[in-house]
Amino acid sequence: MTDGSSFYGTPTVSGRRDVRVAVTVILVVVVGIALAVAKPWGDTGRVAASTEPGVAAASSTAAPTTAIASKVPTAAVPTHLAPPLSGDITAPSPGSAAWGALVWRRLAPGDPLGAVRREVTVGGESVALADIAGSASTAVWSSTDATHWQPVESGTSTTFWPNLNIISLSTLRGRFVAVSEMNDYLTRYLPPVVAWTSSDGRSWAPASTIPVDPVSRPVDAAALVAAGPNRLVIATSGVAARFATSSDGSHWVLSPRNAFPADFLLDDLEATSTGYVAIGGWMKGTAPTRAAALWSADGRHWPNTPTLLPSFASGSDTPVFSSAVTLAVGDHGMVASGIGSSSDPGLWWESPDGRDWQALQTFGPPGGMTCGGAKCGVQPSLAVIGDGHRLFAWSGGAEATASVSSDGKRWTVLHLTGDVPEAQATEATLLPGGVLLTDGATSWFGRAEGR
Repeated sequence: MTDGSSFYGTPTVSGRRDVRVAVTVILVVVVGIALAVAKPWGDTGRVAASTEPGVAAASSTAAPTTAIASKVPTAAVPTHLAPPLSGDITAPSPGSAAWGALVWRRLAPGDPLGAVRREVTVGGESVALADIAGSASTAVWSSTDATHWQPVESGTSTTFWPNLNIISLSTLRGRFVAVSEMNDYLTRYLPPVVAWTSSDGRSWAPASTIPVDPVSRPVDAAALVAAGPNRLVIATSGVAARFATSSDGSHWVLSPRNAFPADFLLDDLEATSTGYVAIGGWMKGTAPTRAAALWSADGRHWPNTPTLLPSFASGSDTPVFSSAVTLAVGDHGMVASGIGSSSDPGLWWESPDGRDWQALQTFGPPGGMTCGGAKCGVQPSLAVIGDGHRLFAWSGGAEATASVSSDGKRWTVLHLTGDVPEAQATEATLLPGGVLLTDGATSWFGRAEGR
């Protein structure tokens, strides 16, 4: 599932997965990409832990293949992240306790908690990912109590290569599985895609190299990763998407071409407790692109024809342009965000299982749709995220509102105290113990408390 992704305001294609949904843009990107792939799809041989792969330049005028270490700062934790992470990220695991309130505090500049975008626990071991300011690299931390954290240095024989952007962190069969991509100095995502496994969060081994077919996705979009209870799926985005699956994080099976419908434009991919859901657009013939979804029980076999998402709450199937962009998943349901025509730019849908969908003309989170005392549309300060267990919605402004839900239909308003974030803080990250919000310059952490 996605790591800390959010969608906010009138749904757009911005965020960590900056996906292009306009057909003309997709065509230009597909035609224009010319990346060299380190190994062909399907090579599941283990990679030497001490070897850092080279990355080919995307520009035809650039120098030949060059190790990325010469362009991007090392991923080793910098000095300002050396202190242990704040204990405020400690909390019961997601879904184990009801949230009733958020106690907000403004984080000081350089507070390591503000850089965290993912925290995962297996047994008594925890791992956290943090962004390194001024680079496209990721810092990794480990903990045995989810309170005192130690940095996991890179560039050793038992840790990550330097200069990696770790795009996903999940658990599978009692182990941690991380998925990384390389970045060049323009912070574009480049092959190879590598899966890493760890039993303790401190020692990591590259399980397999999974180069992503550069023709099937833009270089400014990371690979999509869905972590289900029994299988991981890594997929490219856009048209003609390819994917690989693994039941242990080490051995991968490449999908055949056209495993996704040929006319399906993949924008997001998530796992649930019962299957896998892919959303995007259906570009059939000369008809306008329609928002669409695919559901799979195992992540390997997908239907030949997607489910078209209704454009309006009435269920109308009027053939007007729409595209589903981002998906947030809870324990018992999910909410998708999309874009439509100029007269109906922001679209929302809800589904209990990823198969049956309902358009939401007025979105459910309390406060998420209000303006001037009337229901009038999605506000610029609206953010919605999910971690597979809990959905969280934030509506900032003078009357800020935070809500949680397990299904996207019924929402509980949380009591807010402390230094409540400003309206411009709309990029949200859901952690086991609360929520991080940032406006790009200042960050706030809301510690979750029970009812």
